Amino acid sequence: MGHGELSLEVVMSSLACTPTEIRRRRTARAGILGAFVALSSLFFMGASAAHAETTLVSSTPADGEEVIASPVQIVAVFSAAVPNNAFMQAVCNGQPAPIGVVTVGADGVSLIAPLTAALPIGTCNVSYSVPQADGNVATGGFSFEVLDPSSVDPGDTSAGDSTEGPVNAPPVSGPLGLFRMIAYAALAALFGGAALIVWIWPEGFDDSATHRYFKITWSVALLSSYVVVALQASLTSGKSVTQTLVPLISWGELFKEASGLAVLARLFLVMGCLIFAFHPDRLVDPQSKNLSLGLSGAAMATFAFTRASLDFSILGTAASLVHNLSIALWFGGLIFLAQTVLIAPGGDDLMTAIRHFSRRSLLIISVTVISGVVHLYQLDGGAILTSRHGRLVILKVFGVVAMVYIGGATRQFISRGLAKKRQLDGRTAAKLRRFVLTEAAFGVFVLALTSWSVATLPDKAPPLGSDRTDYAFVSDRSGGGFDVQLHMTPALVGRNAVRIDVYSPGSGLTDLTVQFNPPTNNVASVTLNVPIDGAGSAKLPFSEGVPLNTPGLWTIIVTGNGPDGPLPSVTYTVSVLANTSEAPVNEDVNATTSTIAGGVSSPATVVVPLGETTVPSASGVQPVTATVVTTTP
Repeated sequence: MGHGELSLEVVMSSLACTPTEIRRRRTARAGILGAFVALSSLFFMGASAAHAETTLVSSTPADGEEVIASPVQIVAVFSAAVPNNAFMQAVCNGQPAPIGVVTVGADGVSLIAPLTAALPIGTCNVSYSVPQADGNVATGGFSFEVLDPSSVDPGDTSAGDSTEGPVNAPPVSGPLGLFRMIAYAALAALFGGAALIVWIWPEGFDDSATHRYFKITWSVALLSSYVVVALQASLTSGKSVTQTLVPLISWGELFKEASGLAVLARLFLVMGCLIFAFHPDRLVDPQSKNLSLGLSGAAMATFAFTRASLDFSILGTAASLVHNLSIALWFGGLIFLAQTVLIAPGGDDLMTAIRHFSRRSLLIISVTVISGVVHLYQLDGGAILTSRHGRLVILKVFGVVAMVYIGGATRQFISRGLAKKRQLDGRTAAKLRRFVLTEAAFGVFVLALTSWSVATLPDKAPPLGSDRTDYAFVSDRSGGGFDVQLHMTPALVGRNAVRIDVYSPGSGLTDLTVQFNPPTNNVASVTLNVPIDGAGSAKLPFSEGVPLNTPGLWTIIVTGNGPDGPLPSVTYTVSVLANTSEAPVNEDVNATTSTIAGGVSSPATVVVPLGETTVPSASGVQPVTATVVTTTP
């Protein structure tokens, strides 16, 4: 019998079956098959249920995340309900982390481990164990790293920050850098062109190309400056760009810092440049040329305050100011030459303008380089290779070197090839225009790197808003459940700036006070009421500082209530020295006395409420204002 052939007996047997028997056999086979499938399904479902295990869905901080500052709590979210006897712990740098009582979150699927103190810098490994309904225990873990804030570049977005901060900050950093560069280039072109007309080529005010040039550069400068204001307001306030695009709406946050005031001033100064943008003849009018040039120069100068806070470096800002103006004269002059002077043949006035710009450009380049070096030293010091800002500056140097080289070749061509020419022919104009445009192209490369570097943190520049006060007294952290640290300066008789940092408890803190008790009973004590409700910082600036009215050993007591009641007080002793540079402190209007029962004179208690606070993070603590209020005990 060949392969695939049925035996005769089988065939005959099949033919002998009646239709009823065939249906019975088919029904039986179907039943057996169905029962097999059902049993298999139940088996696999049972096996799946038996082996189902609660798994980690997410965590805060996330697994592998780098956080700039210690989080207030560690949260783990699971795939199923978590029982109350679940457990979570953390080990940081080989030492147990200061974790409080671990609780189940309100959602029922998360574990929350509050931190009773700040985590140390380094790697933290978190492990958990979650009991299962079948008696097994699901275990696992995740890890994250707490970075050293002093080594973190805010421009590096790979490092997260699990502390509180702006919620859902609009992603405008990239567009802000782009439009800042456009505004810089357009304003440089506007100011450089205006300076060239005023100082070198007054005959050019009536040229049609000059009219077109100023209209275009002014329009681009105005539009880009307006967008920069809107984007920076969005970044500062956390509001959407749609809201901040409306003039003067949601721009209030920009008035609180020097860099915000700079972008607002730039916008209004560019608006003022309208007086010559559509009437270049005002650049040669003795009554208006200084104002016209001054407006465009002042608008360009505002870029020196891009990084500035309210306590910026005078030398660094002055170097940046000179650097920005000299770049504008250099780069803007090149753009103006390429788009007006060298677009066509011309007469003696064009040749004079070219020769004068060539001679003055050497001085402008020298000032640019020297001021740039000074500014670089103020920002990075010797850490050029160890910070992103320094490395970007190195790339920028290559672009500047290329500009200097091409500019030198151009000046050599002008001094040798055009020394005796009285007319600018078309071939020479085209060749010079190629030189100038190439030099300007490297200028655009330099501006792009400059805009990028602004978003990075130089080595010697702390983040905006950081507390750069050099405190005379800095206490140790008290540690434990009430972990605080006190800063005070100048520790002299008179007003003193005070900063209080709270590291724990992370939340639920009330009635935080800092009481300054004098060495004698006839001097007013001072109490600061600090409205911090958890981990955070508050600063009383020197201008509204604590009035310490006598020298000697002052006792400072920090008290507060935690979630479970009064916290153990923290006591410091500070030696306050006499201040010979000020008037006698007993003349301070805030040091008053009151009469109590029995007619005994007693000093009043000065209550100084602090304003808003910020959570300690890489961006530091924001200064807060306070008003000294005198009350009677």
